[in-house]
Order: sequence, then structure tokens, then C-alpha cells
Amino acid sequence: MTLESRDRWVRAAQGWEARAEQMARDTMPVSARLVELVRPQPGHTILDLAAGLGDTGFLAAELIQPGGTLITSDFAPEMLTAAQKRAPQNVDVRFKQIDLSTPIDIQAASIDGVLCRWGYMLLDDPEFALRETRRVLKQDAAVALAAWSGPDDNLWSAAPVRILQRRGILEPTPPGPGQFTWADPNVIEDTMATAGFLEPKVEAVNFVMRYEDVDDWWVAQTQMSTRTGDADAQLDFATRSDVLAELEEAAQPFTQPDDRLEIPARTWIATATA
Repeated sequence: MTLESRDRWVRAAQGWEARAEQMARDTMPVSARLVELVRPQPGHTILDLAAGLGDTGFLAAELIQPGGTLITSDFAPEMLTAAQKRAPQNVDVRFKQIDLSTPIDIQAASIDGVLCRWGYMLLDDPEFALRETRRVLKQDAAVALAAWSGPDDNLWSAAPVRILQRRGILEPTPPGPGQFTWADPNVIEDTMATAGFLEPKVEAVNFVMRYEDVDDWWVAQTQMSTRTGDADAQLDFATRSDVLAELEEAAQPFTQPDDRLEIPARTWIATATA
């Protein structure tokens, strides 16, 4: 993980924490399906990689009691601190800083299931991280991961970026890892297979991102994306007004009678066994 990437996520942690309830609510279909695919049982040890605020793993924590352990991990200590505040009571949750660009500091063949929601596709070397994931998993245990499908399926995040790019406020999206790096499901399957996982399977999960109104949509993007937040900080009043007018136009197909927005979202979910 580069220093620039680390700095971005450290700065984003506060924004993610501010939107925690909305994200947990809207992305519940994704978290629930990931947990279902790793089949957590009482007594299991489950590892949640790139856990962010931890909501996916926390769903599994209830299912591995009694006697189970959840390891909630992220490379940003600020994310782990935010996750700790949201952890369920009366379950064994351990918090561990893990940088997936380096070997995972966990004993081989000691984990009963791995969850990773929107993490691997952000890595420079996802195959290495998947090999490490496979190493710590017990034989026949499963990994379940999520990776975003394409930008046209996810205008909740893509539309604001496109508006800023069209206006020359944001540079074109640089090559390399990013939100839509694994938009092609064949890339997911191939990377998992090359890392040694057996029978990778990919499915789509559709859900909805909800905002109070257009202003709330814009604020959410500036809080959760440092790139968008940094661009917003440089806008003068007139330019920001123009951007929001364009965003309001983009929001029309998703606007409800009370001005709330319901914007479709789509992610791939992949699973395979070690």
C-alpha cells in the first residue's frame, strides 16, 4: 500500500464513520450474502479483511457463538478505531492491522472463513493477497469477496466524478487499482484461480443507495472519497452551484416524490474454496 493510498484512507476514515449508518443499511444485501457464502458456524474463526467499519464481519460474529472469534482487520488504524466503536457486545472480536500488500501475520491453515468487501480490487497485487488469504484458510474453507461492477451500474459514485471530470476539475481516472478495476467478472475468476483457489464462482447482487436529497448525495461523496472531497474544497461558490445543478439533472431518474434519491448499485460477489 503506497503512502499516498494510506494517507487517502486515513483521511477518509472520518467521512466513512460519519456515513456509517447509511452504508450499513444500504449495503446490507451485500454483507449478508458474503456471510452466507462462508457458512460461519459456532466455534469458527472468521477473518474480515479490509473491513473498514467492520459491518460485514459483525454479521458473522453472531453466528460463530459460542466459542467463535472474529478478526476484524484493516490497514488504516483510524478505520479500526471507528470499527471498534461499532462492534457488537458479548462476542469475541479481535482488531488487527493488516496491510494486504505484505504477508498476513496469521498462522497458516487457522481460519475457517475469510470475508473481504470491496478490498482486493484496490490492491496493486491482488493475486499476492489472495495467495496469502488461501495460506491462512483451512483446507476446503471459503473466501467470499465483493468487487464493484462497472460505473454505469453504479452512478451513485460514478456520476459525481464524471461531472467533475467533464468540467476539468478532476483529472481523468488514473490507470491502476480503483473502484471498478474488477468490473469484468472474468478478471475476478482468473485472479482467484491463479492464486490457487478452487472453483471460483461469481454472482451479481443489486441493491440501492439512498440519500435524503441531491445535497446529501454530494456531501456523501465528498466525505467518503478524498479525491472528490479535495476537488470540492477548491470550488468557488458559482462553480459548486453549477456542479450541483448538473448533479440534480443526473439525479432526476432516481428522485422520489419527497426528493429522496434511490440510486441503483451493483456489485459482484465471488466465492471459492482453499
